[in-house]
This record gives sequence, structure tokens and C-alpha cells, in this order.
Amino acid sequence: MTVKRTAHRMLGVLPVVAVALLLPCSARAQAMVCKPNYDYSVEVDGSFPKNATLYQSTTPGMYFIDVPTCKTGLLMDMKARKVVAVPRDLVKTVDGGLQLSDTVPPAAAAYALAVDGPMVQFQAEDKKVRILRCLDRPPIVGAVDLDALVTDRPEYREGMKAYSPDPASIATMGKYAKRVQIDAFFATWCPHCKEYMPKFLRVMSEAKNPNIKLNLYGVPKGFTQAPGPWQGRNINSIPTIIVKVDGREITRMASQPGAEPEKELAGIFDAVK
Repeated sequence: MTVKRTAHRMLGVLPVVAVALLLPCSARAQAMVCKPNYDYSVEVDGSFPKNATLYQSTTPGMYFIDVPTCKTGLLMDMKARKVVAVPRDLVKTVDGGLQLSDTVPPAAAAYALAVDGPMVQFQAEDKKVRILRCLDRPPIVGAVDLDALVTDRPEYREGMKAYSPDPASIATMGKYAKRVQIDAFFATWCPHCKEYMPKFLRVMSEAKNPNIKLNLYGVPKGFTQAPGPWQGRNINSIPTIIVKVDGREITRMASQPGAEPEKELAGIFDAVK
């Protein structure tokens, strides 16, 4: 993805983010089932706590927000423009999601919410909470290790879990004997990186080859004009994956529809004996 195309695409999407949440809501007639939605992030008092998660309900316009430091869960009703406190004993884990009891105490605390451009925000207990697209979070910039990246970005962590790489390609990567260095330039604000990088990171984590060294670099918006390790390396689009074997650049990889990074890397290693 080029920088210009990214900027254009994001500007076109931003005005409809809150509208995507603001859908008609039907009355609750039975227990509500909610699944995590990692396309959105939960900000609490200016930071993004680990495990703070937005869950999307099967009931249109209803969302459950789990902020670990809050005493209760938070049920967001976009039609009524309010957030209701839900006692945690009315919430249980089911099939990778949550199920809420169909009965919330009538005296439960309620908080007004506001739609602020591309974000939804409200005050709950003593905390200021905002819901925003994960791509709109402040970006990771500079060198970052894999563990820190997936800890900070649940959309990458969950994307890794969802990808199943080709076992034969992983085996080829795992036994490759030459010295390999892979420099991966990506952006946490880039939708193509959000799709491609979790697959690539899953592949790298499964190869388990000490001969393969991975360097990850997050880039800012406007990175072609910003100082950083991407300068002077002819990087004009992201993601860009530079593959070196025995110190010599062999090729560059980028995201393509249906990309299978393990097969591409295995093919490179088969060609460079």
C-alpha cells in the first residue's frame, strides 16, 4: 500500500466509524451473546489497558465493554445513547465470547455517551472511556520486538491465532541452514498491514529457526519524510519485508490478496541454497 492511497482511504472511512456502531437496536428478549470485535480499541483515561475489550452483541446496536479496572461490565446501547453498568456476576464466558443475563437490575447505574466524530466516549465510574478504531490509535514507531507488539495490539495477536500456516513450508523454513535477516517495515495504522502482518508474524513464530533473525520497525504516517530506519532504503509502501541471506538482499515481500508468507519464504529459501 502506498502512503497516498492509505491517507485517501482513511479519510474516506473516518466519518462513518461511529455510524457503524449506531445501528437500530431491538429490545432484549433473551440472554445476549457477545463476541470480541478487535477492529476497535478501548481507551481508558488516555491509555489502552491490556484486556480492555469491545464485544459486539448479536442484538444490533448493543455492545459490551470490559474494562478490567471497572467494578462492573458496561453495556453500550447506541440507540438509547447510554451505557448501563452490568454486575459481573450476570456475565459469563461462552464459546470465545460472553453471555449476558437477560435481566439487568433496574437500579443499575447508567452513563450518557457521546459520538465525537469517529469515536464514541463516555464517563463510567471515575474513568473516561473512548471507543475508536484500532487503526486510529497512536502508532507504534521504530524498532519493536514481536512479543511487545502482540501484547500491545490485540488485533495482531488475534490475527495470529486465526492463521494456520502451511506445515510443509514451515518445515522448510525451520531447517534452512544459511544466515537470514528479515527487516519488516509496517504500520499499525495501515489496513493492509493489519491483514498481512499477523499472518507473517505467526509464520515467523512457528519457524523457530535460530538462523533467521527478524527485525520489526513500525513507521509513522508520512514516513517518507520522517527520520527513521526506513530512510535510505527505498521504502515507498508498506508493508515492506526485506529478506537478506548471508548479508545480501535477495528480495522484498509485500502484502497481496490471499498472500501466504510461509510459502513465499519457503520458495525463497529453496531457490537460495
